[in-house]
Amino acid sequence: MNGGRTVKKDNLFAVASVRAKENSLLSKSDLEQLINAEGYNKAINILSEKGYEISDGSDYSAVLDEELNKVWQYILESAPEVEGLKALIVKNDFQNLKAVLKAEFMNYNAAEYLVEPCIVPHAVLLEAISSRKFESLPEFLKDTAAKALDILSKTESAQLCDAVADTAALDVIISFAQKSGDEILIQYANEYCLTCDIKTAFRAIKTGKSAVFLNAAIADNSLIDKKAFIDAALSGAEGFFEYLSGNFADYRAALEKSASAFEKYCDDKITQIIKKAKMTVFGISPLAAYYVAKETEIKCIRIILSAKQSHISSDIIRERMREMYV
Repeated sequence: MNGGRTVKKDNLFAVASVRAKENSLLSKSDLEQLINAEGYNKAINILSEKGYEISDGSDYSAVLDEELNKVWQYILESAPEVEGLKALIVKNDFQNLKAVLKAEFMNYNAAEYLVEPCIVPHAVLLEAISSRKFESLPEFLKDTAAKALDILSKTESAQLCDAVADTAALDVIISFAQKSGDEILIQYANEYCLTCDIKTAFRAIKTGKSAVFLNAAIADNSLIDKKAFIDAALSGAEGFFEYLSGNFADYRAALEKSASAFEKYCDDKITQIIKKAKMTVFGISPLAAYYVAKETEIKCIRIILSAKQSHISSDIIRERMREMYV
């Protein structure tokens, strides 16, 4: 069997496997059952019936973290091609980088703040930063690690350090997606980067950041003209909203409601993109969609359980729920 047919067969097997997995995803009615649960304990009992092993008194956050990590391990074992799918998790590597760099200057244990799934093992990242041997890091991370550390050393500006790392993360996400050649994954990457750029610009406007900061903090993606985007942000909130009123009026409407409404809209927009993978039997987008769907599901569970612990009303919880994949 030639190489092309082998890849096709492997891909069909992977898609068939992930379609079976999708049957276990929580639906909108499942979330409604959790929202209507009488208290936190009842909610975790319902989740236990759905396969989440959360017990009374346990750290539900750690359980949910491990659940998402299991999904990524499944993706690694199933995917015929993994490189492009790294676009889904590489943000965690840059999050870890920021944690380790700040720990260097604030004398706390960075290991407690590192997240998974990620590409670079925690021990490798910790050793590379500690020894300043950046060449042990993969290409996508080593230059940013050196640059961010230099900025932190010379300016002691954690915000500028974060901006450099965050922008590099978005560039790498788009790069991984583009290398995959999968149109849905590329759309996901560009939309994700757009939402991050809008959030960054709006925060910069509220805090009076300069053009130098915005140039460092805003990433390139195919949905915006970076210069026009930054110029709009520098003109103030009114000018930025006017800019969004063009191609991004839906984002403006959500942003004007509240920060939480904007976050929900961004997540729902991503879900709408990955739902296109339901109609796909080739490529890696069905696997990417399953991971993002599980990520969204876990985010909703976190919102519900946190709200139950804080005795927040069901109506408010409903307002915060994200659109589900199934």
